[in-house]
Amino acid sequence: MMRVMSESKPAKSRVNLSKQMAEIVRLRQEMSAKPPEQRRTTTRAVARILDDVHLEGRMGKFVVESDEPLARGGTEQGPSPLQYLMMGTAF
Repeated sequence: MMRVMSESKPAKSRVNLSKQMAEIVRLRQEMSAKPPEQRRTTTRAVARILDDVHLEGRMGKFVVESDEPLARGGTEQGPSPLQYLMMGTAF
């Protein structure tokens, strides 16, 4: 079966790409003005076990829970770590 897409206008974006690009350029200029040893950034994530394979992860101001499916001994109280990984690759 072959699908034909209709020719219609793309939906108007809610994202202001020009504004985002200007901010990226500004940040790059700001960063390149610093000496190389001050250009580093650090991202830190921590996780703790809540119960068996039910985990809580924190990164910055964000908190997420992860759990495994019943078949893997979990209680399905959140996406599995693999599901988070797959979601991250989709972004």
